[in-house]
Amino acid sequence: MAYLHIVGQALLVNFIVNRYKMQPDPTYLPAMGYVLVMGFFHYTPGLNAVLFANTFFIIAIWELYKIYRENKCADNIFNVGFWLAVGSLCYLPVGVFLLLGLVGMLMLRSSGFKDYLILFIGFFIPYFSVGTGFFLTDSLPEFFERQFSNNIGVKDFLTRRNLVEYLKPAVTVLAIIGFAVASGNLNTRTNAQAQKNFSLLYFILAISVLSIFFQLGITTEHLVLLGFPLGILSAASLARIKNITAAELTHLTILMIILGYQYRTILV
Repeated sequence: MAYLHIVGQALLVNFIVNRYKMQPDPTYLPAMGYVLVMGFFHYTPGLNAVLFANTFFIIAIWELYKIYRENKCADNIFNVGFWLAVGSLCYLPVGVFLLLGLVGMLMLRSSGFKDYLILFIGFFIPYFSVGTGFFLTDSLPEFFERQFSNNIGVKDFLTRRNLVEYLKPAVTVLAIIGFAVASGNLNTRTNAQAQKNFSLLYFILAISVLSIFFQLGITTEHLVLLGFPLGILSAASLARIKNITAAELTHLTILMIILGYQYRTILV
């Protein structure tokens, strides 16, 4: 079920990229890139909170892309906040990407105070609804404790001593740098909307740094939230390789590295 969930996410990511022409030509490279990235980040057997939250996060980004130069898009702005809140109820760090909604509204359209208010109301509604349910069962303090008090902090992340735990973050940083360089000015070959959508991927990566402060027992599974931008950037990098044989060998090499990492306990 987890793997089918990832494939579904990959197809949604691919649809978004092709729908907004974020690559010069429609391909399934974004879906392939997303699956490759998730193959490295996702290791917990079965479905988990991060994987579910990532689905709502992708939907929120999709809604954000819809507001480009739209005069009447209050429903989309509301949906951005709403789906981010639903995602944060599954996995609290997703709530940090409310900042992405603010940045996106600044980049994609001329937004006024009413628009920002709609975004925050959309984010507030799921929490109000869930909080009301806990209040009616006299469990509101428990909700705040489980959702906030037990999550906010970085102690576990900073005191971890196992070097293997730092391997994925280190590889992720190197991948971000590599994809940024390899993808180059690919987005300049697309229309203005696609260029802005492409630029938002880097804001996702930047804002994600703040998200580590909102999960006390953080694990490397947290990196699943970077699947959307890194999947698209990896596809953009492969698309720039003109030689088909070189592109195939690069894909095969990445795939073998991921499989080797996933089965390292058996191979070593």
